[in-house]
Amino acid sequence: MKALLSATWLLFVTHLPRLLRSRRTLLVLIVALIPAAIAWIVTSVALKRSPSPGAVATMGGWILLMQVVVPLTALVMGSAAVAEEVEDRTLTYLFTRPMPRAALLLGRWAAIAVVLTVILALATWLFLVAAGRARGEGPQLDAGVRWPLATAVLMGGLAYSAAAAALGAFVRYPIVIGLGYAFAVEGFLANLPGKNQMLTLQHHLRSWIMAQGSETWSRFEKFTTAGTVDARTAAFVLVGVVVVALAVGSWRLSRREFLLSA
Repeated sequence: MKALLSATWLLFVTHLPRLLRSRRTLLVLIVALIPAAIAWIVTSVALKRSPSPGAVATMGGWILLMQVVVPLTALVMGSAAVAEEVEDRTLTYLFTRPMPRAALLLGRWAAIAVVLTVILALATWLFLVAAGRARGEGPQLDAGVRWPLATAVLMGGLAYSAAAAALGAFVRYPIVIGLGYAFAVEGFLANLPGKNQMLTLQHHLRSWIMAQGSETWSRFEKFTTAGTVDARTAAFVLVGVVVVALAVGSWRLSRREFLLSA
């Protein structure tokens, strides 16, 4: 265990600076700021019926941030945890070092999680600032809107990125499978009635927001047409996804034989 922790920490501190300088991180940052830019435009244009701050934050927050930006940025970042080493052909060098293989996944994902959390926190803050500029009558932008959205964004980023990182230990192109699941399978299942929703991260993120949020969220149709679970269950599932994904991914990485073509 001591060797695993030491190797994980070493890979974390070495990968973090590299991650901050990468084009992938810059691309993710640009994508994450798109909802704030859209909200700024919407609140700046003189519309016949201007939306209220609460309406912009709930609708834009769920549709743009939670359903597009969070899964997209998390999958792009998380999928590189193992796959990037395979593509760069540096995996063999790392695995010949005297360290547990699982440290590669854990250390690199930890660095990814830190950078992704900062990016998503910044993107959410700027989005809420832009939404607060709305001057229409209706629900206002209170703590019951800000806090649930911000925490759901961060939890979603960690869950999706951990799943993508673990997937990289099984397949060569985890980003393809991850995006297909997030935007095709999950987008379909999350809106179905019954227990099918329980298989999606979106359902538990929506449940967290509804349980922690104010009545402003209940005015949004997406939240009134689907059942939810309580906050404790939602948090337990989201944390469980992170833990199980990293555990299974570490187990697979420790036993998988990688064949790098010439």
